[in-house]
Amino acid sequence: MLKDLIGESWYEILSAEERNIFDEKYQISNQKRATQEILPYEDINSGIYYALKITPFDKVKVLIMGQDPYPNKEDAHGLAFSKLSGKIPASLKNIFEKIKEDCGTTNVSGNLTPWAKQGVLLLNRALTFSKSETLASRNKFWLPVINTIINKLIERNKPLVIILWGNPANDIEQFSFSREEEYKNKNIYILRSSHPSNMGNAKNSDLKDGKIKAFTSAPNFSKCNEILKNAGEKEINWQT
Repeated sequence: MLKDLIGESWYEILSAEERNIFDEKYQISNQKRATQEILPYEDINSGIYYALKITPFDKVKVLIMGQDPYPNKEDAHGLAFSKLSGKIPASLKNIFEKIKEDCGTTNVSGNLTPWAKQGVLLLNRALTFSKSETLASRNKFWLPVINTIINKLIERNKPLVIILWGNPANDIEQFSFSREEEYKNKNIYILRSSHPSNMGNAKNSDLKDGKIKAFTSAPNFSKCNEILKNAGEKEINWQT
């Protein structure tokens, strides 16, 4: 069952204990569906572990960290920042505007599945949304799973670009500034900026006393492709 949910590539690199943790978290979330709405739903194009299923472990070239699924069933489908159809949310609209400025690419669909299929792991820190639980509690619940995913990627002997937007993503323990040089020696590169959100003028605001540039000032997408190209990897086509 778990292998079907996360895909064979991820399943094979997990220890028996780690598989049990992934399965337990999934089963608990599913049990909660009896009394409340837990997003995303499980479907052919949606699911709690959909990001893993659609982007195999051995194919991951880029990791983009998000926060949690959209709070409605029409939008949430298990890929960070991505929505299946309809109106494009403000943050994603700002992402698309930056891509156009940065790479000259125009996007019209909010479904980021084309990115995921090229090796962009769109990973939320909380893999589920429910109205009855705070973001902090959901982050805590999913932390063992998210830490395992991040650690497995860092431990690989393959190039990886990590894109972090906003304070919560930049504050993830494994991505501390002190480890950046260590990671570069392993062909792992971290690109940081503020969040693409309009809230509090986030997209235009520097963070950490200017150590992290505003999203609008950071060429995340072209820089990512430059790093991949220099590492001998195929660049990402950011068009959806």
